[in-house]
Amino acid sequence: MATKKSSTPEAGRKSAYVARNRATIINAALEVLAENGLHATMDQVAEASGMAMSTVYKHFKDKEELVATVLLEKFMEWEAQVTEKNALNTDPLEQLVFPMRMFVRIPQTHSSQAKVFVSHFGVIAAITPMLEAQLIEHVKDLAKAKMLSTLDPKAAAKNLQAIISFAVMNQVINPKYSVADADKAIQAGLSMLGISEAKAKKLTEAKLPL
Repeated sequence: MATKKSSTPEAGRKSAYVARNRATIINAALEVLAENGLHATMDQVAEASGMAMSTVYKHFKDKEELVATVLLEKFMEWEAQVTEKNALNTDPLEQLVFPMRMFVRIPQTHSSQAKVFVSHFGVIAAITPMLEAQLIEHVKDLAKAKMLSTLDPKAAAKNLQAIISFAVMNQVINPKYSVADADKAIQAGLSMLGISEAKAKKLTEAKLPL
């Protein structure tokens, strides 16, 4: 009977080397995309990362795949950080609203991500269903537990996702639109879930651990 070969130290080092290169390209691409928007090129990413163009293309077949990967992976990093902080909240409604309020603060906490989010919104639209999934399930669970009052939890969650997405966009493109305005937009959106004005105000004015 043949035995399965264990990974060699060389294979492990090669794997780590490839992973480091990929992470370097993604981090460089984030800054290039934030600075140049839709005009960013793969050449610029290669130069900023210090990688050969051939190396960049080994990891990403084209710019579209690179942009999608940058947005998705950086969002997942952000989400993991927010989820860890949200675990400290004990009120189920606070647990619902906390990620929304953190999301609309991305222009302050993760400015490069916010700029890429706005300049490549078409890519965001393609992955929106995945980004909405957790919010939809959260709203459904709270509605089932009678903590929210909405006839259509899925539609309400989708509308809230749109509200917070445009709150991020507005902060990037309109200097007069503040994070306080974003919180007020969330506050108004919470009415779709049957949350009272007083409760919504309390939820959107609570201090955040930034």
